[in-house]
Amino acid sequence: MERFSKLVILTERKQLHNTAMLAQSVGIQVQQYTREEFLQQPIKPGVIIGCQFNSHDLTKKGISSELLLLMQHSPAFIFQAERALIDPVIAVHNGLRGLIYRDEQLDRVLTALKTLMSGQLYFSRTVMSDVVDLLINQPKKVNYDATSSANAQLTKQEKRIIGLVAEGARNKEIAEVLNISAHTVKAHLSAIFRKIQARNRVELLRWLQQSTLLSECQPAFARLA
Repeated sequence: MERFSKLVILTERKQLHNTAMLAQSVGIQVQQYTREEFLQQPIKPGVIIGCQFNSHDLTKKGISSELLLLMQHSPAFIFQAERALIDPVIAVHNGLRGLIYRDEQLDRVLTALKTLMSGQLYFSRTVMSDVVDLLINQPKKVNYDATSSANAQLTKQEKRIIGLVAEGARNKEIAEVLNISAHTVKAHLSAIFRKIQARNRVELLRWLQQSTLLSECQPAFARLA
């Protein structure tokens, strides 16, 4: 799982944004640019961008070309999002790493920033469950050779962790359910990503859609719901 070392806040404001100041208060390294300024910067590893929500960025119909262009430079999340204007499932499917809503309490915003900087996605469990439901119900074009080979490499514990990730559980919650440390969960996830050739949880879910493992996990989803 990729941890991020720097947060870039994209906003049209000249003064330092409140979200940037909040991140700095917990020791996160922050830079602030306009979107145009950021696109002129060289691409650097270890950077995640927080895009202040614009109504055209992400609607219930899809994601804007401008936001897609920004995401080609660095992984991204949206902050100060309007709940009524966004379908979070579309955000997950398009590769956004999280949504921080305008009406979130300060402690939740801090939790979100720390979660995103640690390399995890920041969406509610309900949203992740909806994503899994869509994956289960969509017709699948399975590359049986590739997925079967990866399935065979996964241990029972790794399969349990995949089931919990698909349910939307974060590392700490997985650790509590399986009675292991959060560090051990991270190690397992790194092994899982390597075995299925995924870079993050979104790609894991996409892989799961085409895997026979999905049918094995469905009873677990039912128990966790």
